[in-house]
Amino acid sequence: MSGSSSSPFRIASAPEPAGGLGQPAVETDPSRPPLERLRAMVDSSPVFLLIKGTPQRPMCGFSANTVAVMDALDVPYRTFDVLSDEGVRSAAKEFASWPTFPQVYVGGEFVGGNDIVTEMHASGELAALVRGLK
Repeated sequence: MSGSSSSPFRIASAPEPAGGLGQPAVETDPSRPPLERLRAMVDSSPVFLLIKGTPQRPMCGFSANTVAVMDALDVPYRTFDVLSDEGVRSAAKEFASWPTFPQVYVGGEFVGGNDIVTEMHASGELAALVRGLK
C-alpha cells in the first residue's frame, strides 16, 4: 500500500505495555440495568470509548483506528469492550442513537464513531475538544 508510512495512525499487533492511556472502565455493580451501568461508565472519565476489544487488543480495524487517534492526542481515556456484554452493547445503541462501534464520548456527550472522530482529528477539532482534559 503506497503512502501507508505517512499515516498518523498506528495499529499495533502486540499489546502495549501496562499503564497506557486507555484503561478499562471499572464497574462497581454489574447487576444494575445495562443503561444505568453504561451511564456510570461514560461518566467515569472525561473521554470514554465503547470499542470492540481492548486498546491493547482491538477486535476490529475501526476500534483500532479510534484507539490510535486517542493515543495520538495523548489524553487518558477509559474503554469498555462491547463484545463482553450484550446488554451494554444493546443499550449503547439506544443511548447514543448510533448503531455501530466504536462510540466516543467526551464530557459525557456522544461525539461520534470512527469516521467522525478521524475527520475531527484530521481537522484539529478533536484536539481542541479534549484540550485540558488530561
